[in-house]
Amino acid sequence: MSDHYFPVPSASEDLVVQKLPPAFRVCSIERYPHGDAGVLSRAALYHDAASLSVEWSDRHADNRIVAGALVSIRWRGRPTSIGGAVNIARLAVLERPMPSLNLFATVLPSWVRDRALLKRAAKLWEALPLPYRHLLNAIFWDDNRFHRFVMGPSSLNGHHNDREGNLRHSVEVAERALALAAGDPVVCEEALILAALLHDAGKADEYRLANRRLVLSDRGRLIGHRTTVIEWVAAACAKHNVDIPHDHRLALIHILSSAKGAPLWLGLREPQSLEAKLLSMADRASGEGELIRRHAPKSTGFGQYHRHLGMQPYVIVSGASEHL
Repeated sequence: MSDHYFPVPSASEDLVVQKLPPAFRVCSIERYPHGDAGVLSRAALYHDAASLSVEWSDRHADNRIVAGALVSIRWRGRPTSIGGAVNIARLAVLERPMPSLNLFATVLPSWVRDRALLKRAAKLWEALPLPYRHLLNAIFWDDNRFHRFVMGPSSLNGHHNDREGNLRHSVEVAERALALAAGDPVVCEEALILAALLHDAGKADEYRLANRRLVLSDRGRLIGHRTTVIEWVAAACAKHNVDIPHDHRLALIHILSSAKGAPLWLGLREPQSLEAKLLSMADRASGEGELIRRHAPKSTGFGQYHRHLGMQPYVIVSGASEHL
């Protein structure tokens, strides 16, 4: 430990401290024996707006503070920096979702490498009204679930089946749906964004790792992501008192559960709102578009066959018209 100390202004006086985010995600934490049966903890904290290292001592370690957890800093009167770590009173685990915290700004660099994708996701979150933000945050407040959502694939052998594929697909569906809805006075863009970000969220629990590869989990085999996300919506609203009007919640569930062309005996409903129709169109365009791009030929002609497409995609290479 360094012997060099320098004062850090108190939280009440320092404008920099006041401008720090209200919450951080723990990158890493180390604990050491300290003093008379005490514990010295050092943690690296991350937020897109600021990152810092902190340390504090306590009689007992809070085992809820682990890598990935959301925490807030409890400052002491006039903390000091010791060897690059700011001395604080403690970290407090955030157990209840904060509607004002953009979760996409807390995604650790080790979780998602495509930071531009996260900025697109954060921008979509910012377009939501507070109750919708509250619902999204309540669903993803569990750090393990959120981790699986942002870094997991959207399918096992189909579209966006790579790392971060589910987040990439969800963001793309939201952006495509908004483009389709542009200027339409009867479309609720906020509901469209929320539904797009949630429509495949249940896939965070649909897959599990087995023998170094992903396979369907028991939930994935027995229930599926469509039912899973509706369960999450209901649980979040009930547990965290999310203040979304009943008709908005009903409309959201309809967007998430309706299915074009589903037989009547399944008990599913045809899309009956423009938001549901637009989401379905954007979802298909994103999924099939990714498969076509991946299996496209290098020159004009037919590409590789994929069973989810049921065809060899035909592609016209841009610029060919110049030679006509």
